Amino acid sequence: MDDKRFPVVAVIYGPTAVGKTSAAIEIAERLDGEIVSCDSRQIFKHLDIGTAKPTQDEQKRARFHLINVIPPERFMSAFEFRQLAEQAIDDILDRGKVPIVTVGTGFYLKAMTDGIFEAPSDEHLRARLEDEAETYGSASLYEKLKDIDPKTASELSENDTFRIIRALELYELTGMTRRDLAEKNQLGPSPYHFVLAGLTQERSLLYERINRRCEAMIESGLVSEASSLREKGILPDSIASKIVGYAEAFRYLDGLYDNETMLADFQQSTRNYAKRQVTWFRKHPGGRHFDVDDNSLIYNMLREFGGVLEQ
Repeated sequence: MDDKRFPVVAVIYGPTAVGKTSAAIEIAERLDGEIVSCDSRQIFKHLDIGTAKPTQDEQKRARFHLINVIPPERFMSAFEFRQLAEQAIDDILDRGKVPIVTVGTGFYLKAMTDGIFEAPSDEHLRARLEDEAETYGSASLYEKLKDIDPKTASELSENDTFRIIRALELYELTGMTRRDLAEKNQLGPSPYHFVLAGLTQERSLLYERINRRCEAMIESGLVSEASSLREKGILPDSIASKIVGYAEAFRYLDGLYDNETMLADFQQSTRNYAKRQVTWFRKHPGGRHFDVDDNSLIYNMLREFGGVLEQ
């Protein structure tokens, strides 16, 4: 909600590895703020190295919210995330601090800025639909969706497996189309004045940064962390096993990759993930963009956020 009568929430968004956490910490130190992680991967417990969670030293510099919230086998909907995010933001505001939201997961932010509807989920049903997509192809599920929810199908590509499965899951659980559910259970935009700042970097430099980060993650023990997840009973079909980095580490542990192949695929998958993020952020949510290689980055961001907070 972009209305200056409402409490101000600073938002920093951008692709993985661009430097959101370090920028947010500096902003938090200058504005007496606290950081709310808007990231569908950092919300999991036990997944530390591969999700680039803030280090212990970073957490001493600024307080973080919504990291280490749910076990790796659980699914968190955007609706549930919004509820938790609003609780965290209200708590920060009540204590006279500035909420600073760092966004890696666009649809979580969209749930806050544009609204969201409550929708049930079922991990076993979703797993069955994923198996169907693997066996028969996403086009088969797309045809099924066209029969039961032609409106949603018309808005999707037949290759958009994730959203096709989600629409079918909703229909099987409720007997209602996605649109009908939205009309029945809609929540409007969150009651804040969002001030958005997007971090950008020239693509080749960002990709170099990603490659170095992937190397550092493996050197820091990503494979050992993946192995410990197995020891905790995290199954191959869990959400955690599909997260970039862990997926490649699990394949290495299963003897499907050598070290070189694991790193190469990890880097490629992360670059692809960053490319999708950049594409999403280009379309939504708006706000000013700041080049992370600009020596005046923090100063310019403070002017963007501080100017609004002082009004």
